[in-house]
Amino acid sequence: MKPLRTFIAVNVSQETCRVAGRLLKQLGAIDDGVKTIQNQNLHITLKFLGEVLVEDTPAICSAVEKACESFKDFDLVNGGLGAFPNQERPRTLWMGVEQGVDEIRELQAAIDHHTQQLGYSGENRLFVPHLTLARIRNFQGDFERLQELFDLYSPGPLTTTHVTEVLTYASFTDRGVPTYEVLGRCKL
Repeated sequence: MKPLRTFIAVNVSQETCRVAGRLLKQLGAIDDGVKTIQNQNLHITLKFLGEVLVEDTPAICSAVEKACESFKDFDLVNGGLGAFPNQERPRTLWMGVEQGVDEIRELQAAIDHHTQQLGYSGENRLFVPHLTLARIRNFQGDFERLQELFDLYSPGPLTTTHVTEVLTYASFTDRGVPTYEVLGRCKL
């Protein structure tokens, strides 16, 4: 059986998706090279595992459950437009987390620790919680319009997500369009 492209994430609220949807339309209008994420696929990735054997997924879901045992539900406040590696050379555009950063970082660290015990590599840099909105290969658009969006969405509008669960997903791509299948849910 073919391995599954797997990641662990938290979903964001409908309110956050609506605001992100408006921003996605604005980003898509700037340049054909800006490849936006589908609104229904918005999430905050806590751990990307890559290609995983199907028979390994129960152990992964169990590790996520162990990692989540000591966590209670919490609120995230999303907002702002950011870029990796930076705004002057944007390759990935994202909406950040303005509040709840400590809580989600602690959750991510616990998941990272428990998945390392299964042999998956750990994160060696500071976790920056974000919703990926778009990827840019070779920006050819209006750089001033992009900078105006950075200013317009700095930091707002702000939206709230009440995090109540962590999901383990498999990602499939059909004709360049990704879809996600839930492999496991862990309530906080």
